[in-house]
Amino acid sequence: MKKSSKPAGVSSVNSHKKEQFIRNSSDLQRKQELKERVAEWKSSAEWLEEFSLESCKLTLSHLLSHCSTTSTGLREDTQLEIGAAQLVDFEVQLYQAVETYHSRIQWLTQGSRKVFGTIKGLRLGVLIDSSDINCSEERLEDFQDSLLLLLDEQFSVKKQLHFLSFGTEVSSLWDRPRDVTLMSLQEAQQWVLQLRQSGKCNLLQALERVWSTAHALDSLLIILGSCPDQDANNIFTYITQSMHDKVPCVHIVAYNCSPVVIEIAKNIADFTKGRYHLFTPALGVVDSSSDLEPLWAEIKAARDVLHHIHNMRHGQLKDMTVSVDSEISTDLENLSLSDMKLEADDASAALCIQPPDPLPTTSAEWLKTNSLKAKKLGLYQMLAPNVYSSLEGFVPILGKTVHSTVHEKAMVQFMWHDGTMKNVHVDMSLLQNYQKRLLEAERVLEDRVMWLSSTGSHQIWGTICEQRVQILLDMSEMNTDNQLHIKYAVQLLLQEQLSSTHSFNIIVYGSDIKAWSDQMVPPTNENLQDVWQWIHGLECGGGRNTLAAVQHAIKAESNNDSSLTHGIYLLTTGLPDQDSVNKSAVVTEFCSGPGPQVHVCLFTREGSLLCQTPSHITWTETAEVLRGLAHAGNGRFHWITDTAIVESDDVIALIAEMEKAANYWQKCCELVDSLVQRSSSGDAEETQFQENSSPAQALGPRHKLPPPKPTKLSLARLEVRPKRDLSAHLATSWEPPRLVNSAKRRKEKISHSVFYLEDGGLGTVFKTYLKPRSDKKFVSTIKLPKHEDICSTKQWLRRFGIKTLKLDLHKLVSGPECTHRKKMVQTVHKSVSAKYCTIFPSVHFNGCVRHLLLSPGELKQYLLQTERILQRYIQRTQWLLSGSRRVFGCVLEKAVSVVLDVSGSMAPCLPELQKDLTSLIWEQFHTNRVRFSMVAFSGEVRVWQAELMDATEQRCKEAEHWLGQLSTHGETSTLNALQAGCAFEDSLGVYLVTDGSFDSSFSLVLKEAERLTAGKHITVHTIALNCQNSTARDFLKKLAHKTRGRFHQAPSHTDTATANDLLSCNFSEGEDSALPAFEGDDLRRLKEEIEKLRMFRKQAKVFREIILAKNPEVV
Repeated sequence: MKKSSKPAGVSSVNSHKKEQFIRNSSDLQRKQELKERVAEWKSSAEWLEEFSLESCKLTLSHLLSHCSTTSTGLREDTQLEIGAAQLVDFEVQLYQAVETYHSRIQWLTQGSRKVFGTIKGLRLGVLIDSSDINCSEERLEDFQDSLLLLLDEQFSVKKQLHFLSFGTEVSSLWDRPRDVTLMSLQEAQQWVLQLRQSGKCNLLQALERVWSTAHALDSLLIILGSCPDQDANNIFTYITQSMHDKVPCVHIVAYNCSPVVIEIAKNIADFTKGRYHLFTPALGVVDSSSDLEPLWAEIKAARDVLHHIHNMRHGQLKDMTVSVDSEISTDLENLSLSDMKLEADDASAALCIQPPDPLPTTSAEWLKTNSLKAKKLGLYQMLAPNVYSSLEGFVPILGKTVHSTVHEKAMVQFMWHDGTMKNVHVDMSLLQNYQKRLLEAERVLEDRVMWLSSTGSHQIWGTICEQRVQILLDMSEMNTDNQLHIKYAVQLLLQEQLSSTHSFNIIVYGSDIKAWSDQMVPPTNENLQDVWQWIHGLECGGGRNTLAAVQHAIKAESNNDSSLTHGIYLLTTGLPDQDSVNKSAVVTEFCSGPGPQVHVCLFTREGSLLCQTPSHITWTETAEVLRGLAHAGNGRFHWITDTAIVESDDVIALIAEMEKAANYWQKCCELVDSLVQRSSSGDAEETQFQENSSPAQALGPRHKLPPPKPTKLSLARLEVRPKRDLSAHLATSWEPPRLVNSAKRRKEKISHSVFYLEDGGLGTVFKTYLKPRSDKKFVSTIKLPKHEDICSTKQWLRRFGIKTLKLDLHKLVSGPECTHRKKMVQTVHKSVSAKYCTIFPSVHFNGCVRHLLLSPGELKQYLLQTERILQRYIQRTQWLLSGSRRVFGCVLEKAVSVVLDVSGSMAPCLPELQKDLTSLIWEQFHTNRVRFSMVAFSGEVRVWQAELMDATEQRCKEAEHWLGQLSTHGETSTLNALQAGCAFEDSLGVYLVTDGSFDSSFSLVLKEAERLTAGKHITVHTIALNCQNSTARDFLKKLAHKTRGRFHQAPSHTDTATANDLLSCNFSEGEDSALPAFEGDDLRRLKEEIEKLRMFRKQAKVFREIILAKNPEVV
């Protein structure tokens, strides 16, 4: 995977309407571009009509046409003569053609083309195998994802589509082909997501069904995932008989099939003169394809011609002698590795050696002085002096614990690195200076990444950081095609980096090991030129004895001066011949202590899919083994292709630091946004002085000040006199326009001046007065996570609930300015509303009349934000209803024991429970690396493992096998089962799966659960299966809540389907549509929040209509 070199920038949030317009425009533009591009897609046979070796005049016969023939005088032997420039030019064109073929192969193995190939035709019929094998639980999710990608990339640009699925029976999405529209594509997506196992594979019936509409189709796609029920000869006979009529072009895909099915697919393609595509998802590679095979054939033909050119340079071509005139260079001088054109200098050419530079350092060492922490740019470190925690305390008169709210009102709330919420005083100048320094540090990181990723030896080898360096080159037989790349890489290294080292040596290996020198030598110009001449004369051959080469290099360094740093750099293109475990163990043993560091550079070709080894493993697996070898040798791993860096430990460390900087920048922007939001949503009015709070007010009526004394203050001193001394006097000389609660007002400075009166008193002139501020609570833009957090709904809603996000509509319209004023008038003997009440729209709200002071624009913004929140709630609900979370809920802990009730009452649900538990093990335990064990109980208790096990693949398979052997019988010994389940560790999550039929008394079980969890971090979660008894269900809830756990009851399949239908259509069936009742804590809380939000949205729409009806001119 390629790393991004820059962190994501932080941009301001545009309005929702503008975002929607841009998104729609970009979608339309993408569709149009895709349509134009697909229209130009050709099959490889059509493409090769223009780009084949024959079309490009690059065959052997064309090469011979450039030669002149002469006969020797003594014999009739023919001698060919060709100019060196012509031969080199022809060779360059061949290499460019090979790279073009590789580029097309790479294009054909991306996106949906990798799984299904390129689909021809505009009116397409699609037959999808929905048999039990092809739609099994292991395959279905990946298969559906691939089909959805195919819909988006290729089907969306067709004119007509017709979908059929075939299992035991054949079913179709539509009765006849339909035009491709947005609606039809959405229906097709829903149909794909609803594919399920439907028996056997009745391909013949599906062909008969689709052949009836063949006249309306010009292409037929058959996706086959299992062996058809019918004999292959019967299928071929039917196809042959149907060939008399007009038959659409057939494209057949064998998806993860056996060799028998692959043979059937190829024969069907041959019978119909169509195309085939063979794909294996487990390996992630295309096994064969009608599009790929011609390209590989062309590549093979090009390599044969290149082999003939190689023989011509040695003076022989078949039975003819060849003379190459004025041959200057035996390789391709004007090409470079980074441009995918294979450069290698002539052996006689001198190296352009750069002058020595100071040795660079690894990114890990470099970050010790240039990281954010080293530069004291940690965000939490910068904010720490201005951070305050909320105070909590027990108030006896209230009988509960309360926390202070002063900081929350005066400061900005900020999530600290330990997950707690802190109150932060934001200093804008300090924050801006921090952001400026953060940008400078990020630019320094970017510059180093660009330096490491630049073309040259740094891109191929990384940085050579040691003083004594040994280079190990893989020159095995499997590197014959990469020989020029390897020599070019060594040439760059000799020219750019080795001159800065203390000493060096180069060792090449295949089956045998060859060293250029018996000992390390200084990097003089003479030595570097000599080693280049030696490298240039090497040829690839033999096996890949990497372990022996590494041992040879390590032993050569064992007796040398340990005061100098040692480094071994291994350049290879695949797995060693030895076992990876033994190899890593040997390297670890030799590199322990002050020994040399082993760095591994893996080079792969961009177009190759598999490693060139007998096992044909993927490059990802190869990289994993070599990465382990490098890390075992305390070194770095570097993986490149002929176009770019794929993975580099040096770059990864820098990218992680840049992502940290981007995260800090984002949090700074959130702090600024929170501060701006707080400022904009402040109170409308503010009071500087209140009569009831001033000292002068407490003295009663105002008294005239005594005449001034001779020691009275001057005007200059009065101006700088502390405000607290002057406020008592000013409070008696100025009446505030309105009495308000000062605790809710922020104090502002008043510009004024003072002077002496004739009688010696003080006078005050106010230059500026308080500006009224709005009490409105504006709706701000909210930020929501894209991915699901593994936490309970209660914890999740603390962060993203309606109250936390300040979207409670009742509070937004419940301020003091919204109060409806009524007063009893004695003369008329009735309550009369204030005159201004008729100006504002009024609504009945929680039994009271409230005025609506929100504008239609603010309510529109509220509806937009709550729509986003509703979509996010729907997404999490669907996540909780999917997979094993539907049955068991979300597993929160990293250490878990599952306690299973296998008593006689559980017999009806055991088969389905075993299947669901298997899904739980793989989907949650294995994926999230949860340590677990299981306890099964009936009359007795059986424990799978006495200790918690890591969820490795082997352990998960063992647990799955153990579950398959369980059977139901006997009574329900819940008490003993709980004791066994809580005995693993002191920090544990216990998941009790039962139907609630206990033999022990409920009170006894509760007391024992409290005793087992007292003083420990043990949480008991209860999961009710087939529990119809309300008393037992209430007990399971009480058991979970007493131990700080959650109660969960899996919704029925009917309720799940109903909920998914409502959620997928975004409650479009009507305002009164409601989700089914959920008993489990997580789903119930989330459903209540969804219903509350829907109610607020409904009320907001009504309020907006009332305001618009009252004031139509208001926007």
